[in-house]
Amino acid sequence: MTNDTKPTAREIAFWEGIKQDMLDRADIVADFDDAETEALNELHYASSSMSEDVHYLMHLAYRDVVNICRYSDILRNDYGWHHSECNEKREISSVALKLSIGLRDEAGDAGRLSFDDAQMFHRLSSCITTLKRTKPNKYQMERFAEHGITWEGEVDEH
Repeated sequence: MTNDTKPTAREIAFWEGIKQDMLDRADIVADFDDAETEALNELHYASSSMSEDVHYLMHLAYRDVVNICRYSDILRNDYGWHHSECNEKREISSVALKLSIGLRDEAGDAGRLSFDDAQMFHRLSSCITTLKRTKPNKYQMERFAEHGITWEGEVDEH
């Protein structure tokens, strides 16, 4: 134990919650079929790429625009993410829908994405990263050990 003080019940409950959230997300991700995994990964790549484009005030890549719209539709319409019991899936579906509507409107000259809306590409990417985070990193493993929490399974190497 690197900390000489005994952890409080609140601290232990916090780190138990972190562990349980990872285990819950791992169960959710494990249930994805190949097409759902591909759709999520493509949406993640496109949203990350577009987030970077917005950050550096660059033009959005056409392929990324198409992929945001396409994979948002797949996760929403084919897999019902907007009605999921999983908060992360509903959040991803909601943000992706808002962005895809804005992108489609932009293409049809019905309006323009505001800078605030365009910054939601980062939010979408972060939501997907969170859903896919199913293994603790080294820092979290140290906190688990400090709080008497065991982890059975793989660990993220960073």
